[in-house]
Amino acid sequence: MRYTVLIAILLCVFLGGCRQRVDSDQPGPQDVRNYGDLPGLRSTTDGKLREELDRIVEDGGTPEQLCKSGVPKSDNAAEELLVLFPDRRLDDLLCESEKLFPSGRFEFNPVELHRAIDFRKRHDAARLRARAALERPWCDFDIDFSAGFQADLKFIAAVRICARLEAFHAAEAIEAGKAADAVESLAVMLHLAQCLGAERHVEARLEAALLRTEAFNVLQAVVLSKNITPKDLERLQEIVQKQLEDWPDDAEAWIGDRAIGMHSYELVRDGRLTELLTLRELDLFAKEGKLKKLLAAARQNVDADQLHYLQTMRRIIDSCSRPYYQRTLLFNSIREELQRRRNSPEFPMVAGRLLLPDIQKGHAIQAQDRANWEAWALALALATARPLPVGRINPITGENYMHSKQNDRIVVENFGSGEQGDRPSISVPCLGEGNRGIGVRE
Repeated sequence: MRYTVLIAILLCVFLGGCRQRVDSDQPGPQDVRNYGDLPGLRSTTDGKLREELDRIVEDGGTPEQLCKSGVPKSDNAAEELLVLFPDRRLDDLLCESEKLFPSGRFEFNPVELHRAIDFRKRHDAARLRARAALERPWCDFDIDFSAGFQADLKFIAAVRICARLEAFHAAEAIEAGKAADAVESLAVMLHLAQCLGAERHVEARLEAALLRTEAFNVLQAVVLSKNITPKDLERLQEIVQKQLEDWPDDAEAWIGDRAIGMHSYELVRDGRLTELLTLRELDLFAKEGKLKKLLAAARQNVDADQLHYLQTMRRIIDSCSRPYYQRTLLFNSIREELQRRRNSPEFPMVAGRLLLPDIQKGHAIQAQDRANWEAWALALALATARPLPVGRINPITGENYMHSKQNDRIVVENFGSGEQGDRPSISVPCLGEGNRGIGVRE
């Protein structure tokens, strides 16, 4: 259920609003890097726009500032993860692993399991190298924000492939009754997700959520597997709790997204708006007969458009200090404001049509990702008689998570979106006498 729901939302975001264009004829990253220091914005005479820029510079949020990593290569796991697979094979390997990964419960029939294990064996050297790399103290993929939407994000595919190799290793271990080995594969999956999620880039952050959703299903299979022991559950509780302790601030991804948005306005100023459009958008605007109007209006009103965008992004980033269900009023007001100005000459075309529409969906994914793992933390704490975690309110709905004891199992519910049909649950066995009194429904 978690995989199916989240993949649907992610497809909506990536296909509906992602600026990752599908073309090969545009100028390369070296060309667009010239916009990284925001020459057009820095030369503006608009006082309010200058104030927004000054705030962002003070906070270190420009594309150029976000490019400064400073992590020594010898201490950086990313240096090894980036060279595990040939670049030309990344898409094919990711697609192959996608086909092998179950779309629902993490279950395989004998033929499916054989194919998954074969894939794992063929790439086991890479899996083991990735594990060794994760022993390093840092993981920074050094995203080139100066390239804007043309930044190289191939590391995402490499990380996703490594995570699926660990998932298939876990499936093999579960089948063999080696729960402890499956637990360690789950730990590596979550470590890889942490590496992705720590990047200040929305696509990396949302892909981390999808990776963790796959790990969610693996974890459910692990805790219900044969030969699972109290020690295994305690180890899982520690792994999940560590994941929550290291959870990235929601705002970090949107600071990076704002930097890419600022870079986009430099292209607009230079008459290169079409390079920001996906093929779907180009076709849509052409059919509407609005492409020429869009290009002309965007360049003519670029300062006012960008001011609206930066002021709105400041409000959105500031809202990240509150749980998602408390941010919805802000998103409603942003949407209503854009709707009121839809037919006005002052309508911020770039912000309103390209950069802002799908941001709320991204925040919803972040919230669901967090809710999934807070629910797991609660379930595992109850099953192992550990202190209950602090996060016990669903950030999507504002409602309490629900837990009960059913036939010697802890069941946690009410961590979904609250929408019809989205009623996920977690089930963990109670192992040992210490858990006999647990499970009062809240």
